[in-house]
Amino acid sequence: MRGAVDSPSSGSSGTSTPWAAVLAVWLLGAALMLFAGWGAFSPTHFLDGDDALRLQQVRDLLAGQGWFDLTQNRIAPPDGVPMHWTRIVDLPIATVIVLLRPLLGMAQAEVVAIVLVPLLTLLAAMALTARLAARQFGAKAGAIAALLVLTAVPASFRMMPLRIDHHGWQYVLALVALNGMASRSVRGGGAVAGLALALSLAISLESLPLAVIFAGVCALRLLRGDDRWLVSYMASLALGGAGLFLLTRGLGDLADYCDALSPVHVAVLLWVAGVCALALPRLRTRPPALGMAVLGIAGLGAVAIMGLRAPQCLSADAFGALDPLVKTVWLQSVVEGLPFWRQGLVLGATMVLLPALGLLACWRLWCMAQNRQARDFWVDTALLLAGATLVGLLVARASAVACLFAAVPAAWQIEEQIARWSADRLLLRRLARVLLIVALFVPGALVGMAASAINPPKPPSGKLIQTCDFAALAPQIAAMPRATILSGLDIGPTLLVTSNHTVIATAHHRASAAMRDLIVAFLGPDHGARKIMAQRGATLVVVCPSGGESRVYRKLAPNGFMAHLVKGRAPDWLEPVPVDPQSGVKVWRVR
Repeated sequence: MRGAVDSPSSGSSGTSTPWAAVLAVWLLGAALMLFAGWGAFSPTHFLDGDDALRLQQVRDLLAGQGWFDLTQNRIAPPDGVPMHWTRIVDLPIATVIVLLRPLLGMAQAEVVAIVLVPLLTLLAAMALTARLAARQFGAKAGAIAALLVLTAVPASFRMMPLRIDHHGWQYVLALVALNGMASRSVRGGGAVAGLALALSLAISLESLPLAVIFAGVCALRLLRGDDRWLVSYMASLALGGAGLFLLTRGLGDLADYCDALSPVHVAVLLWVAGVCALALPRLRTRPPALGMAVLGIAGLGAVAIMGLRAPQCLSADAFGALDPLVKTVWLQSVVEGLPFWRQGLVLGATMVLLPALGLLACWRLWCMAQNRQARDFWVDTALLLAGATLVGLLVARASAVACLFAAVPAAWQIEEQIARWSADRLLLRRLARVLLIVALFVPGALVGMAASAINPPKPPSGKLIQTCDFAALAPQIAAMPRATILSGLDIGPTLLVTSNHTVIATAHHRASAAMRDLIVAFLGPDHGARKIMAQRGATLVVVCPSGGESRVYRKLAPNGFMAHLVKGRAPDWLEPVPVDPQSGVKVWRVR
């Protein structure tokens, strides 16, 4: 497709990014986030263990760990864990730290980096979304789209200060790919989309479904008679993936992993790209269905390559190799990996309603389109949004992409309502439209408010549970002689970034055996925990009695090791270590 030159908008197609509005919305959002988190910007306050471990990975790189060496040596002793992560996400964090370290010192440079870098991803997401909306509908719609990025909680929550893991960058790259698909330049647009998703795949294979969805829309454009989109997209995706694999993984480890871009994935991409580049241009004078048949052959070849080299990666279960106990106790408790019906009402409603609003807008724009080119554009946009929505409904963290894609057509719908509100002279209708406009911006929040009004939450009864404050614990735990710690999967990364200790396991699936040992230790009897600690060389136990992970263990094993610790019935082979009671954390040492 050649772009939406004759978009069914007000004739403002081609408007550049409304930078003044984008910056204003970004500054407003950044100010709100900074105000909400003021006083809690430090490595002790990460909201997720992945963010803490990301900072540790950056520290290891700056301390001299090799570029291709992604082993976390302080997890799962004695061998450590070869992480499935990438150095790509480390680079912006490390750059800010290196630039500011001479001026602020290491600690303050880290604080600036973990605050600034995610806010920059938020700015990039706003700018890319506003650019698309402005080019289709004008500057006002661009400003509305930027504001929708801020109110789209599944996205903005993962681009707020301290959220330095890879998700924000993958959202930005998805928007770059969407911009590419809307380009007037066929080969340039396909290349931009392919390279953006190649970079996203190099960061995490979580982007693989999205890459397939984009390929499907390019195949639809082939069916319409233009093979250039698919050829350009697949060539840039394959060559970009191969180049990024060499740059980030090197040739030292050529094993075929199912959780990271590996030689088998590169081989599949190169095979499909090669078939497209060699066959499709020669079939331009033939019926498009013949090109689709060639794609079918390419797909069968891709499955054969994967089946011969890495049959385990053909499983629909990405965590098929994970220990069954770890899968049951840990994986099924990871909320961000669960479908929308397992989420809270506000988040779940946003995951459904904002993409639905975008799809409704696509349908209306398709109905209003003046020519086939514009109709095709909105069909493609709706398919990309529908595919991202389906993935997002099944995996909560992926719903952010659908919300960001939906912000573009939804901005037009909201702008339309604002225009009607402005032209309406009847006070009651104007008030009703105000409520409608607010609902379009924050549908999930209104659903949550309505649910609370219908069924008010019960006030907490009994004694309030003290939450754990690792900032109070950090100086004391860091001052203790270096040791290996048995702690919860979730708090392990925080212990790593606040001390020099080693932990038995964290919530990272490549350490499946160590994760199983940890879970068995906390669920099992006291003597079983002592045996596992001896095998792993652990001499300290650190738990957060009020934490969610602790509650899971106590629920599953009311008479297990964790339950005994929380109830104050620690075995006699442990002695308590006095720490700041304000931390809420309990520490024991092997006698």
